[in-house]
Amino acid sequence: MFRKNVFILVLLTTILASCGKKGGSTPTPPTPPPPPPPVEVEENIAFSLDPDPGTTTATSLSGTYSFKVSLTSKMPSSGISIDIATKQDNNGTLLDSKNVKSTVAANDISTGTLASGVLYNVSVVVSSQKTATNTATKTFKVARK
Repeated sequence: MFRKNVFILVLLTTILASCGKKGGSTPTPPTPPPPPPPVEVEENIAFSLDPDPGTTTATSLSGTYSFKVSLTSKMPSSGISIDIATKQDNNGTLLDSKNVKSTVAANDISTGTLASGVLYNVSVVVSSQKTATNTATKTFKVARK
């Protein structure tokens, strides 16, 4: 009977020891991932020309015609691309083509060498370097006297 009592005592001690609170620390919950960076929404490209000939024909008194392209909208974070093409009005022959990449709002531009007495169409396309569909275009005519 002594053996039976010792066996029961050892069994009860083992059961009680296994039911007790386990040692160690409480697990730390996982750290959530950082939020995604905000998506930049670009303002639509808008610009002006100075001087702005509007619907009249600009006159060049020298071999080239100089003007300023000024961004009037907010500058895209990656900057702008300015494409200028000067073509003869009568047949569309390309005289000059330029591409200017810029991160400043005001940019001085000039055409290629203009022939006297010839009418030219100048196309100015300003676009975001990051978003190709964010673009604006202006055209005007110029002639050298």
